[in-house]
Amino acid sequence: MPPRGPRLIFGAMTGTSIDAVDAAAVHVVGRGLRARAVLLGTATASLGALSGRLRAAQRQEPTTAADFANLARELALAHLPAMRELEAKHGSPTLIVVHGQTLFHAPPTSLQWINPTPLLTELGCDVLFDLRARDLALGGQGAPITPLADWMLFRSPRCARMIVNLGGFVNATRLPPAPPGSGSARETAWIEGVRGFDVCLCNQLLDHLARTRIGEAFDRNGERASRGTTSVAVQRELEAVLTAQARSGRSLGTADEVVAKAALILRELPSEDALATAASAIGTALGRTINGDSPPRAQERTEVFAAGGGVHHKPLMEAIERAIGRPIRTTQMLGIGPEARESTAMAVLGALAMDGVPITLPAVTGRRHGPGQDGILLRGTSQAFTQSSHGVAKMRQQQSR
Repeated sequence: MPPRGPRLIFGAMTGTSIDAVDAAAVHVVGRGLRARAVLLGTATASLGALSGRLRAAQRQEPTTAADFANLARELALAHLPAMRELEAKHGSPTLIVVHGQTLFHAPPTSLQWINPTPLLTELGCDVLFDLRARDLALGGQGAPITPLADWMLFRSPRCARMIVNLGGFVNATRLPPAPPGSGSARETAWIEGVRGFDVCLCNQLLDHLARTRIGEAFDRNGERASRGTTSVAVQRELEAVLTAQARSGRSLGTADEVVAKAALILRELPSEDALATAASAIGTALGRTINGDSPPRAQERTEVFAAGGGVHHKPLMEAIERAIGRPIRTTQMLGIGPEARESTAMAVLGALAMDGVPITLPAVTGRRHGPGQDGILLRGTSQAFTQSSHGVAKMRQQQSR
């Protein structure tokens, strides 16, 4: 049993866009749902040629067992530069939490692929992975996985907030204001009011169009989409596909069949018009989901914050604002940059799992209660905790100067 002092936890996420490893160093004080988490810093490492191979595996293209095993090992090694950078700046971590790459997701089956052993060997601390498995085993969808972490990081006692992730898919967390009362009963009721849901394709579609229509990995800042003209008729057809995803009632993880269908709908449009129309359709579908059946006054009282790579896509952000009828800000306003939200959430979920707290919510995923700890843990050396505590103490000394 490690000492119950502050913890330095590294979280890492690659996401469904499969472009890079995003990692975050998070300082956690306290235990369980009353812990406080502070983002200390971030690091990013490109996946390079590994992106294409992971994308092919996600498309279910045939491969050998040897290639599949190598993917798991190489993905772990691709995490090391980001982890080393964080370690050099913030000290050795108590725990590393890695999500792995989602290569297949159709509950109750899901595959978040990574071999975490190289991280254990190279860094020496505890490593937690396969965070969705227990939720799935208990009858849940395994996703969305971040709502409880969003509550830990972004809740406001005074107003409702919507945290929207513009990643490979759009997913959202609805955080209610604090209910009346006090103590643990109030905390329980507050958490029970949290909702989370997957919406539809986002960067998976936009990046696919960029690769196939303009020969770029992605449309930087939506510049090419900004030059295009939206086709109203095609947008409506595409919106129907995206809205069907939002209403499907299932979690999303891989959806190449939907990407192909969306690309087919856009096939007759010039490239820049296709990019513009796709962004507008995504924004409109998301806007309908955000507003839902809420009366206009309740919608106005809900603050909307966006995270993920899509925040840099100007036409997409403009489309969302048009659809919801009010400004949308990024999570940078709440102290966590848009690219850091998911990796920070992984670190927070890791802390909760180690404290014995279920990291997903029955009202979100549909999981049952059951024995055991979420995630699979590889134990490192006790020395890593000592080094981490030293690193946190050093940070405090620097801040007090």
